[in-house]
Amino acid sequence: MSILGNKKLKQQEVASKMQAALAGGNEEEIKQAWVEFQESVVDDIKADFLEYQITQDKSILAQRGYRQLTTAEENYYKKFIEASKSANPQQAFAALPGTPDGIMPETIIEDVFRELVEEHPLLDKINFTYCKYLTKWILNDHTIDTAVWGELNSTITKEITSAFKIVDITQNKLSAFAAIPLDMLDLGPTFLDSYIRTVLKDALLCGLEKAIVAGTGKNQPVGLCKNVSHGVTVTGGVYPDKTKVALTSFMPKEYGKVLAKLSKTEKWTDDNSKVHGGRTRKFSSVLFICNQTDYLTKVMPASTVLTVNGTFAQNVFPFPTDVVISNELADNTAILCLPAEYFMAIGGAKEGIITYSDDYKFLEDLRYYKIKTYGAGKANDDTVALFLDITNLEEAYVYTKVKGTVESTVKGTVTTKAES
Repeated sequence: MSILGNKKLKQQEVASKMQAALAGGNEEEIKQAWVEFQESVVDDIKADFLEYQITQDKSILAQRGYRQLTTAEENYYKKFIEASKSANPQQAFAALPGTPDGIMPETIIEDVFRELVEEHPLLDKINFTYCKYLTKWILNDHTIDTAVWGELNSTITKEITSAFKIVDITQNKLSAFAAIPLDMLDLGPTFLDSYIRTVLKDALLCGLEKAIVAGTGKNQPVGLCKNVSHGVTVTGGVYPDKTKVALTSFMPKEYGKVLAKLSKTEKWTDDNSKVHGGRTRKFSSVLFICNQTDYLTKVMPASTVLTVNGTFAQNVFPFPTDVVISNELADNTAILCLPAEYFMAIGGAKEGIITYSDDYKFLEDLRYYKIKTYGAGKANDDTVALFLDITNLEEAYVYTKVKGTVESTVKGTVTTKAES
């Protein structure tokens, strides 16, 4: 394996440990995991810096993921380093947004989000939008038909207007802390950029995937497993879980019945007794989300068959289905959804993505910074996703019909059935 591959593998292992700590909720374990993760990133970058000092070969840096900085990015990091080395860093950081190069360039964040989407299948599947520094986003509400033949009058205009809603991206804040060793500031903008992007990317990932799958809606996005139907009771900002739908096999008849629950938009009646929704939606594939254990013990056996030539055929579904692993889901549960119908918007505020923080002071040779972004996410309606109970998901089997034989059922193999 290449040096770059080893480096990425090591960071993934430490990041996985950090995600596990966050899921456990133990504050000390979370703190320790964050420290280990950031130390691993710092060690890798310092090693690359020392090698670069000897070789002065920029092509090696490019191979290891270091970016060629733009003028704006270079100026920003120089200002960042200057403020970080200040005797009063908090005051220096407070003044940063007022300077021409004091606001983190959008290109840095855009690169972080591009890598996030490329490296993580769940983010690549959903309707994921980076809104830059915007604080509000206009979204089609998908509740009524807006195309109308005939004369345009006030009633139609009102309906067209009501078909759009404004999403306030600043309603939910995702924060993490980054510890930067003071001696690392001497490495320069290119190496500082790599550290900032790596920490920012993994901080965002830890919060994003959990929010998309199981976010409660309270100061965070609403997850796919939550009931978002019209009239649902939301207690203290927390949305309840959907009622689980049992899935026992991927055989066409049963799987088709479950998929059909996604085929119509949610039907509901407003205060004026007007019926909305209930329209048939068209889709050519679905997304199936489960944890790693359930994939190996339930989903893989249920979607793998032994063919007549003695080989196994994997991912055998009667309807195009993409399977994505997310360990945010509990055992025996899964989500079946239309990912393009879930909207997730992430943006940042003009006061800065990274600000100086006094919240943590573990060691004197480290300075801590708060990484802050805003976001909002929610399914377009309640029929976009199903929360599944896969406790009794059966092993795959295939039916064939051969004249003159007796019907039999053998899981995982070809099965014959008499035809009269």
